[in-house]
Amino acid sequence: MKARVLVGLVGAPIGLLVLWVGGVPLAVTMLLVAGVGAYEYALMCRTKAWSPSAPLIVVASSMFVVDAMRWGGSFSGLVLAFILLGSLLLEVARGRPVNSVGGPALEVFGSLYCGWTLSRFCLIRCSLGDAGLGLALLFVVSVWMNDMGAFFTGKAFGRRKLAPGLSPKKTVEGAIGGFVWAALASAVFKALGDASGLWYTLDWLHAIILALTIAACGQLGDLAESAMKRDTGIKDTGWIFPGHGGVLDRFDSFFFACPVAYYYLILLIPGLGGM
Repeated sequence: MKARVLVGLVGAPIGLLVLWVGGVPLAVTMLLVAGVGAYEYALMCRTKAWSPSAPLIVVASSMFVVDAMRWGGSFSGLVLAFILLGSLLLEVARGRPVNSVGGPALEVFGSLYCGWTLSRFCLIRCSLGDAGLGLALLFVVSVWMNDMGAFFTGKAFGRRKLAPGLSPKKTVEGAIGGFVWAALASAVFKALGDASGLWYTLDWLHAIILALTIAACGQLGDLAESAMKRDTGIKDTGWIFPGHGGVLDRFDSFFFACPVAYYYLILLIPGLGGM
């Protein structure tokens, strides 16, 4: 518990500073998250005697991030073609039909899960003009407050199990707490932005709806990763964050919510889709 809180207290300011600065520090951070997450995913798969190529997943995940940061996602289709063809060529190069169906499937999924999803967050920050910083901050605040709200509310008031077959410690009360904390944080963030003029803000309706949407997706992402860990028989995907586990343990809700938030913004907020 102490390690978990300490990592949060140290990591949160650093993360927000990197997000605020953008540029090279943000690119390096996103590449590290995508690359380490992809490597953890490949190792997780191998506990089931599956054999996806870790280098291919790491490279492809990183390519999605580079494309988003440098070219606004213009070459996502090309990156996907690289993964599809690369995974099949690897099976041919191995010269034996072992895991020739499962390997490519795991490589494509892992690259999309660790790279493409994260690249949508990069697009929020880098391709939405002056609105990008404020919207990226809103996203991060909503994800963090949902995680914290679910954790602390669940510990204090949790009684009814949310998904005992996937994550026995998660409760209905904790999930509700996550929604409430995310919505309140979004409201405070908007009020501060309106008062200071330091960042772009959505209108009140969209600010609350987006925060609740991010919270819902974040909780689903958490459960999805719990399902994968239970299937592979591991407790944590890594050790890089004391008290939290690995990158996938820390960013599971983040990955899941990124594409939903991005497409919500460009499809439903007037003026953002054309940037």
